[in-house]
Amino acid sequence: MLTDGTAGADRARRGVGHGTPGSRSVAGWLRREANLTGRMMADDSFIAVLPIVFSVAAGAYAGRPAVELLAGVGKAVVLALLFVYVFVSVNQARSGAEDALNKPYRPVPAGLVTPKGLGRRFWVAMVVYPVLGWVFGAWPWPLLWQVTTLVVHSRWASPRYYLWWKTPMNISGAVTTLATGWQVSAPLGATAWTWIATVSLYFPLAMIFEDVRDMDGDRAIGRRTPALVFGPTFVRRWFATFSALLPCVVYFGLARPSGAGDWRGVISAVVLGILSWTCAARALRRHSRSADRLTLQLFFLTWVLTLASAPFLLAKA
Repeated sequence: MLTDGTAGADRARRGVGHGTPGSRSVAGWLRREANLTGRMMADDSFIAVLPIVFSVAAGAYAGRPAVELLAGVGKAVVLALLFVYVFVSVNQARSGAEDALNKPYRPVPAGLVTPKGLGRRFWVAMVVYPVLGWVFGAWPWPLLWQVTTLVVHSRWASPRYYLWWKTPMNISGAVTTLATGWQVSAPLGATAWTWIATVSLYFPLAMIFEDVRDMDGDRAIGRRTPALVFGPTFVRRWFATFSALLPCVVYFGLARPSGAGDWRGVISAVVLGILSWTCAARALRRHSRSADRLTLQLFFLTWVLTLASAPFLLAKA
């Protein structure tokens, strides 16, 4: 049940006054914010892994010493978490009814915060995110994500238009995270953009499979997803095709253009192929919510491993 003053929120507010003023009240506020943020980002925090891994790849490719490489990774961590926070805060401020059905542990349906409260947090993050992007030397990408988020949620975020905006938004998000992760560690160049363009298009197009898992909740709120419009069988076959072709994309689209069309490219393609072919087989043969969830997790692991292979493929032979 969604209200402007829930029992959970009232309890949280009353907790502020417990103990002595000063450090205890600050510590209590920090604990509540950490709990709220953890619930809010629980389903999407894995996205932050992508720019972090790519930052390592950029630092290794540029030959950065360990201290500089770690500094770049630290910047990537901060910007990656803000990237996720910006999206989930505005998204969950508007999706309380859906979350009450699909994800009742999130802050709004759990009574930890009101939609207006999440909206205020969103605008604070919208200020902090580009400022830190500018300080860290990667300011264009926070701005790209802010524009994407504002345009989508102000004009196209209704369930009726989901089919048209979700994948382009995921592509924009992938470009943002990968370009950010690379630029905080090394200058963007032709090699970086080859990886960013390939990965940012390929994986989001395959990830429409995630809508198969949430069909019941999406149908209940009238959301037009690929799985509901084209049918789950079509989406499963689409995903399986992308998964099966991934080794070829890695070898011909990433390894060879990076100058690693030798044994390194073959090894990377084979290792990723074992996992991606497993995802393809599971999508076609295992049809349950829990099985689909695990298949998505495995496919995301192939995404991470693809980026993690960058230092191996980009190293001088």
